[in-house]
Amino acid sequence: MATILIADDMLTVQHNLTFILQHFEHKVVAKVSNCTDAILKYRELKPDIVLIDILGMNSFFEEANKDIDTFDTIKILLKEDRNANIIVLTATPKEEYIKKALIFGAKGFLVKGVSNEKIVSTIDDILRKKKPSI
Repeated sequence: MATILIADDMLTVQHNLTFILQHFEHKVVAKVSNCTDAILKYRELKPDIVLIDILGMNSFFEEANKDIDTFDTIKILLKEDRNANIIVLTATPKEEYIKKALIFGAKGFLVKGVSNEKIVSTIDDILRKKKPSI
């Protein structure tokens, strides 16, 4: 069982991911809607996995600090904890986002709509220190 932090600006996505992950016996320890809260919750809880959407990139949903985005968050978390396991899970599969996320140190990049099994297998592979498929 992994402990997981979900950072997504849509409550329905947070809810659905929580349901899926609990079904596969993982534990969602926090759900946040912006990058600042993701950093604060990570510091507090030290989850095994962070599932984060592309946030702070001129999204009209993002009401929080626009000076920090997903890529800043990846850098900050990995600077503070080089073993942080971050997976970007987004509906925005732009090639530049994929490259940037992986260059900055994300361990995986998934597009929303992938199967529940793919999400869980990516988490499990990362926890077993295998390189997940992208």
